[in-house]
Amino acid sequence: MPSLIFGLSSGPVCFTNLCGLLMLSTRTRPNPSLPPQTPSTVPGQSSRTALCIWLPTFELRLELMRFPALDATSVALLGTGVGTRLTVWQVSERAAEAGVRPGQLVSQAISLCPTLTLLESDPAHYDAAQDTLLEVLAELTPVVEPAGHGRIFLGMDGLARLYGSPHNQVLRVLRSLSRVLPAALVAATRAGLAPGKFGAWVAAAGAQPGDPTIVPEGTLRTFLASRPVSVLPVEGATLDRLERLGVRTLGELVRFPAPALVGQFGEEGGRARAWATGERIDAVRPWYRPRPVRVDLDFAVPVGQLETLNGALDQLLERALARPERYGRSVTALRVIGRLEGSGSWVVDAVLRDPNASKEALAFTLRSRIVLSPPPRAVETLTVELARFGPPSSQTVLFDRKDSAGRVEHGRDLAEGTVPHSLRNAVRELKLRLGHSPLYRVVEVDPLSRVPERRHALMSFDP
Repeated sequence: MPSLIFGLSSGPVCFTNLCGLLMLSTRTRPNPSLPPQTPSTVPGQSSRTALCIWLPTFELRLELMRFPALDATSVALLGTGVGTRLTVWQVSERAAEAGVRPGQLVSQAISLCPTLTLLESDPAHYDAAQDTLLEVLAELTPVVEPAGHGRIFLGMDGLARLYGSPHNQVLRVLRSLSRVLPAALVAATRAGLAPGKFGAWVAAAGAQPGDPTIVPEGTLRTFLASRPVSVLPVEGATLDRLERLGVRTLGELVRFPAPALVGQFGEEGGRARAWATGERIDAVRPWYRPRPVRVDLDFAVPVGQLETLNGALDQLLERALARPERYGRSVTALRVIGRLEGSGSWVVDAVLRDPNASKEALAFTLRSRIVLSPPPRAVETLTVELARFGPPSSQTVLFDRKDSAGRVEHGRDLAEGTVPHSLRNAVRELKLRLGHSPLYRVVEVDPLSRVPERRHALMSFDP
């Protein structure tokens, strides 16, 4: 019997009728694209038991640490998005009580709360605080995975002999945070321990500050059954459709068979059910961050003109590309950081579609981003960071060209009949992979012939 297809109507949908429709579709063959019914295992260094540490409104709380007098007032943190229309990013509890919500325009927020204090964001400060937290937590467990500012997953497998029961393990982690955070922020941190990152995140999101939630191995499905479907890491359109269909909790979602959910929501339906039933366990993977190449330039007088910043940007890129740790590698992501006059920072990130090591190409990409998001005030210190690297963008090393100051020179001409050592090694590797040399060379045979095809010949290149 073919699967039934249902759609959204203008009126409310009865949950009982929806369940009946989905149950009829279970007579079809199982979909082979469904997730496995056994917990997933991750090869290598990973951890099945996850601990989620979450500090809500992490960035705003860091700003209140700088200005303690504002803690008892209505405060909002401005967003860092591209554009001239400023919006609210994070709000305090007093501001939320007055009706201020994240995403509102500044004019709307001030009309709702005239005493609202607006703070500019400092992305560089938030990144440094997150890195400090990661370094401290990495001393307790080698498996640490960040998931945005203020949310970190820790792998807890094998730590019972060191720190005792699961409750003691969580308390040990929270105590370690007091080395870099004040007591008020540590007390506001939420923690959840469960199998897999999804279960740990749901446990931390529902936990009370200072009271960690621990989910034993065999009770994960029961724990998730009462949670709302909004905790699922799926597209917003899928969540809206589930709520409009009357599916409010993960327990109600589990009542539907997997083939029916896949037929209605695609692969996301199968993944959502696998998370809700605890069949999918995403292990915590160790965090790896490549060492970036950083170069700085301090201005004697704060600079606010884009032309001057672009000139300084060219100098910094040339210095960064000339660093020995960058040699032989192309750039895939880079960042510009500016320390603003007075206080605060300004950050522009750029990800290249194709790896490149050309100063002109990198400068063009950064200038395009800077025009869209210029610094709000004059810049005192400008920093260029080559964040991620890729393979070499050209094969100039095959001909033994030299690299000076990050720029490829013309190189010396090869003597007639000689083959560079690096090119011989490259041909040898190709022969090992393919069994033959795929390279060819053009040999002059009869340059005076009237037939063009007789003047040169294509010969196999196998030095």
